[in-house]
Amino acid sequence: MTCLVSCPSGLLVIGHLLALSSVNTQSEIWTNEVSDVQYGRLGSNVTLVCGAALDRTSVKWRLNRSSMLPWQHRVTSDGQLVLLQADRTAEGNYSCHDDRGRLIRTTRLRLGHPPGLLNVSCRVSNHSLVLCSWVESVKTLLPAQYHTSYRGNKSQVRMCVVSSPPQKQCTITDPTMWQHYHNINITETNPLGSQTTILMVKFHELLQPDPPEAVTAVGMVGYPMRLQVYWTNPASWLHDAVPFPLRFQLRYRPVGSSIWSNVESKSSPLLITDALAGHAHQLQVRAQDDINPDSQWSDWSPLLQACPWIGSTAKPTEETFPVDYNDTDADASTANTKSESSEDDGGSLLILLALFAGIILALVSSLSVLMWVRQRRRDNVTKQELTSMVKMKSMPI
Repeated sequence: MTCLVSCPSGLLVIGHLLALSSVNTQSEIWTNEVSDVQYGRLGSNVTLVCGAALDRTSVKWRLNRSSMLPWQHRVTSDGQLVLLQADRTAEGNYSCHDDRGRLIRTTRLRLGHPPGLLNVSCRVSNHSLVLCSWVESVKTLLPAQYHTSYRGNKSQVRMCVVSSPPQKQCTITDPTMWQHYHNINITETNPLGSQTTILMVKFHELLQPDPPEAVTAVGMVGYPMRLQVYWTNPASWLHDAVPFPLRFQLRYRPVGSSIWSNVESKSSPLLITDALAGHAHQLQVRAQDDINPDSQWSDWSPLLQACPWIGSTAKPTEETFPVDYNDTDADASTANTKSESSEDDGGSLLILLALFAGIILALVSSLSVLMWVRQRRRDNVTKQELTSMVKMKSMPI
């Protein structure tokens, strides 16, 4: 920026105009923040240049319009400001002024770190799309640009299209899925340097569908141990021009149990025939590419809770017929059935009473016989005693 030139003292009007011009120019600079941005490495010495060949005594530095500078600093003989072991508190807008306080230069200082290696992962949710994302291992605190590409073991270099900030990911369309491996190349560049990360991957082993969608389960009327489970293919799998077949795994358990039952299927719906009658069940479904044995199972679908049909515990017949409630014959048949059932119940009660009476009679008869036998024995003993006494009296003394 061009320095302002002082005016002769005799030209008072012109001098005032120049002073006003100086104020307006300085105000415009602060409104637009700074005329330059300088980057430095945290923990290192950072040098700011005033931009004019001035000596140390004729330069005044300010930070955010204040004369209070970071306590670890020094000014060189040519007016440069050196910040020693600069930390985050040293960031801000610096300005240098001449001995009359006129602005010479403004600089915005930003501190950070050079890039480090990236933590890269790739997601393959179908055969036509690969999404690679990354996380910085070093928080640089500085703006960065990313250049990405990939290459198969027998193919040319192709671009991985970078998404708009702040997302840190790139997309590969129509990859050569069945090649042995691919190299993903991601270079991060910021004002302090650049770093390249290379990741070797096998797309066919990373293939992992999204979980099945719209999972539902309904009970079957008349069957208290059955649940019919429905689902649809994940929407991302349908992006392929010719969707590859999927196979599915269903797991279920009664609520409160820790043991899952598993069953596999190649299509929806799937019938559960051994549900616990009268209990709610938890269900989940997952999917895998049916052609590629090296692919991965999807995550489980969200937990679903459903209950089988609750009703009569009698085993339903294989074939059911609708009942016409306007049919008088059906009503009469129902009434007859109830009457027969009542008669059967009455007959059963009479039989039970007769059996009970017979048991009581047998017990009474047994007791009578026992008492008679016991009395006979007592009578015999008494007779023997009397006979012995008579004999003793008839004997001579």
